[in-house]
Amino acid sequence: MSSAAAPAPGAGRGARRGSAGRRSAALACALALLAACAPTVQRRDWSGYDGPGAEALRREELAGTALAVSDPLEPANRAFSLVNHGLIVAVGDPLGRVYRFLVPRFVRERVQSFASNLVFPRRLTASLLQGHFAEAGTESLRFAINTTAGVLGFFDPATRLGYEASNEDFGQVFAAWGWWPSTYLVLPLVGPSTVRDAVAMAPDSALDPATYFFPASLVLGFNERVEWLDAYRTFVESNADPYADARLAFTLLRRVEALDFAWERGGAAGDDTAAVQTLESVLLAPRQRGFASRLATGTVIAPGTGRPLDFSYRLQPGAAPLVYVLPGLGTHRLGSSSLAFAELALRRGFSVVLLSNALNFEFAGRASSVPVPGHAPLDARDVHGVLDAIDRQLDAGFPQRLTGRVLLGYSLGAMHAFFIAAAEQQADDPLVRFDRVLTLDAPVSLLRGLRQLDRFYNAPLAFPPERREAEVERILYKAVAVGRELLAERGRYSRAKLARSGGEQVWLPDLEVPLSDLEARFLIGLAFRRTLRELIWTSQQREDLGILRTPRERFARSPAYEEIADYSYEEYLYAFVLPYLRDRLGIVGSVDELVAANDLRSIESALRANGRIRHFANSNDFLTSDADEAWLVDVLGREHVHFFPAGGHLGNLHRPAVQDAIMDAIADLLPRPDEAAQPRASASSPSDSTSSGTLSRL
Repeated sequence: MSSAAAPAPGAGRGARRGSAGRRSAALACALALLAACAPTVQRRDWSGYDGPGAEALRREELAGTALAVSDPLEPANRAFSLVNHGLIVAVGDPLGRVYRFLVPRFVRERVQSFASNLVFPRRLTASLLQGHFAEAGTESLRFAINTTAGVLGFFDPATRLGYEASNEDFGQVFAAWGWWPSTYLVLPLVGPSTVRDAVAMAPDSALDPATYFFPASLVLGFNERVEWLDAYRTFVESNADPYADARLAFTLLRRVEALDFAWERGGAAGDDTAAVQTLESVLLAPRQRGFASRLATGTVIAPGTGRPLDFSYRLQPGAAPLVYVLPGLGTHRLGSSSLAFAELALRRGFSVVLLSNALNFEFAGRASSVPVPGHAPLDARDVHGVLDAIDRQLDAGFPQRLTGRVLLGYSLGAMHAFFIAAAEQQADDPLVRFDRVLTLDAPVSLLRGLRQLDRFYNAPLAFPPERREAEVERILYKAVAVGRELLAERGRYSRAKLARSGGEQVWLPDLEVPLSDLEARFLIGLAFRRTLRELIWTSQQREDLGILRTPRERFARSPAYEEIADYSYEEYLYAFVLPYLRDRLGIVGSVDELVAANDLRSIESALRANGRIRHFANSNDFLTSDADEAWLVDVLGREHVHFFPAGGHLGNLHRPAVQDAIMDAIADLLPRPDEAAQPRASASSPSDSTSSGTLSRL
């Protein structure tokens, strides 16, 4: 990592004494010193290793640069990011809640539209200086239409007429003139930026009329930011390292804007493969804006560690069955897919509880009985113990409100649900039991599934070495551009395609995913490789096994992240999980035992005996084989298994017909309208060790 960096604009404000010039120089030196003191990347040499997994540990991997952003000012940037977070939590969030309570959404949207129309001079000038004359013409038309027909810009008829805002600024102008790339920079009170964009704030502000009316500029800026407070809280809580994720997202977005990267809509269609279909899983999200903020947060003591663990929940006003949602690999309880199932269950009359996946940083750091989760039988037992603790607490805190229990797991969460369902067949198992178990898109063999994710991440190895980095960047830019189009289309809800589900209007995108199979496979693999980075960091912070060589520093994580990026999922199993389970715990004696224990076939007899399982999956899911599908049908019974013909992995779960089929499998547990719901006797009684925690009554 380079240690040279330009000082942050306005940095002199942080000093106590001396002239502004001396303060700026001192801070610049301090930032340079912090960058120079960052640890260097060190790596373990596996070339001479000949133990279990040697082939995987020596296999060529795609260089882990896709998740990396050059950040020579990382220590200072992280410090400023913490300051900004503190201000948002202590000041911005409370004021924003009051503001949104007092000012209706319609009024806030009109003010935002007015503010957007007001910065026409900036967008026009920036477009002209980049030679974007067509965009300049469009901006002029937009301004004329919105200022007149839109009543000074309080309404936006121009967008409805097809004239889209360009959102150009002087950061893009400087990039077009050759200032590229630029050092990442977090600005106090502003947030993610770059040195180039910080300098560009001067002409941007000069061409914003609100700048010359001080109170107006504050009101307009605050009105825009309050709309993102709910999303910000969810983002921070559901990410192990919000700084790194925000840095990557901001950097990619600004590069796409600065390069004017675009894809031709209506051009070549994307490949219709399982991987491309899987990308539709990003559409699995709650319909209600700010849904996460409508959930309560409870805390239990995790039996495996004795540490407090948070869960999210919401109960129906009266007695109702309770659905426990177990999300997929590394997914947080407030991830969009988790929230989508919670909202779906609530709409159908169920109460709901959300728990983070066993390989998510939250669960791995606080509830896993071992520092290296990844052994499905053990992970499922830890999850089951936490579910039992939650059930005891809710049953004690909300008597006569729980009429039944449903366990709903998807992806890896579904695999854990299978192991929990198998454990229920043991007569002496004291943990909570479930009236129905819903498993969605579960892998049958954990190792097969993880290997597939590794292969997906390495898809760009098909390109010649000299082209790989450029191709990876192109794929990332294309993904961001497509994502922006999807978000823009969702914002134009009234013009989006609508589907009907239970009398409700549901947004379904009218946009075909314009990606090739290779592009889709890489994006899927990359998303899960980010999850692995969080897992390994959390694991080794909890107990350092001496495998990683790079020092892990809180305010300079990039070097350690670079080393962690060397490890695939399969390598994680061989280098971290296997040695711990074999040498420390003696749970497994060999690789073969580990692989066999992490296959659902190891619990076949218990699954055959449990008639409460309902399984839903897709026949073209790349995590399972035709043999897996046939085995599931044989074990669970054809009447309890439904395979959709397409959808890849989780790619069709946002579709109303699929959601209805899943929820219909538990609809019989709901009380009939003509009879009073009688609560089911609790499967366990409260205990002092698990009843501690916070409950927010709804």
